[in-house]
Order: sequence, then C-alpha cells, then structure tokens
Amino acid sequence: MKPTIQPYQYMALRQAADELINVYQSVNDPHTIQTVQALTVAKIRENVPEDYPEIQELIDFIMDTRVTKAKTQRFFEDFKDFVVPFAKPSTKQMEKVFRKVKKLKLPDFDQIDLREHTYLGWNDPGSQKKYLLLYADGRLTGIAGSIPASVKKNVCAICHEESNVALFMATTKTGSEGTYTKKGNYICIDSDACNRQLTHRQDLDEFLEIVKERK
Repeated sequence: MKPTIQPYQYMALRQAADELINVYQSVNDPHTIQTVQALTVAKIRENVPEDYPEIQELIDFIMDTRVTKAKTQRFFEDFKDFVVPFAKPSTKQMEKVFRKVKKLKLPDFDQIDLREHTYLGWNDPGSQKKYLLLYADGRLTGIAGSIPASVKKNVCAICHEESNVALFMATTKTGSEGTYTKKGNYICIDSDACNRQLTHRQDLDEFLEIVKERK
C-alpha cells in the first residue's frame, strides 16, 4: 500500500466511519441506515476524490452493518500505511524557523505518530509558549505564541471541535514602521488531540493566515 492520503484526510475518513457505526448501533430502520450509508460514501468521496482501491476497500468494509467499533479501529490502524506522514524536520530546520526563540524546546518525536499529524504543535510550560510547525506550499513554516496555564471548554479555531482550549497569542509585525501587534485565538491545548480532530486542511491554513496577517 503506497502512502497517498494526508493525515487530515485520514481523520476525516475515521470520523465518517465512526459516525456510521454509531448509526448501526442506535438505529433499526433499514431505510434510515441506507440513507446514512449513502451520505457516508459521498462524504468519503468528497474528502478523497481519487479512485484509490484502498478507499473502495474502506467503503466495502463499513457497508457491513455488523461491523463493530473494535473491528473498525483495527482496520484504521492498518489503513495508516496509506497515509503520508508529516515529514520530520531536522533540529537545524526547526531552529531556523524559530530563529528568534532562545533555548527552543523541541518536541519528543519518539512520542509522536507523524501519520496522525497535519501540523506539529507542542507546549513549553516553563515559558508559557506554544509552537506550531507545518508545511505550506512545501516549505516548512511555523509560529510561536504565548499560551496561559489556564484552559477552558470551547471551540478550537484550528480543528473547529469543542475541546480544552487556551488563548494562543502571537506577536506579529504590522508594517514597515516596525510596529507590532498581538493576534490570536483559542486553540486546543493538546495539539496531538487537535490533529486527531482536524479533518480539513484549510481550517489550519486560515487560522495561520489570521494570526500572521500583516496590515
């Protein structure tokens, strides 16, 4: 199985499958089930329009109303082989992206499944900083921001799901005069969890554009 789909697409497929399994377990009406099955297939094709045989294999698998959550979880663990992992950057690359940060704390890659990450995000509690790292048009980019220790339940500006969030604030240069302003929004305090809930790449890009926007 050649890696072809992106992590956010993988998460979208998992979400669609999980929602269908929930219907199997809670609905008895055959017509309703068939309707939801058709909607699920449409959602899958919308997220991955390419005609990959692995996608058809997924569709065939979840069309079986006897499928369980446990079987679905095992299926998707194997399906990860079809995912293009986030390209692990070198220490030098990360230090270049965050060149203004002294004593940059780097993520522990031994604890990260890069097939589940559209972006990398990690916290430095000591300095109350959060770092976001991603590839935009094939180029590694990132942004650092302050983040408080306190969290609350709200909708994340990146994954658009209700989560434990904190206010991420980044300092951005606003013009040629050399003035700066702070911009930000509430995002998941746990970036690993955020990645597992991120199903549309444009949501991440739009957040980054707003935070880094110059006037």
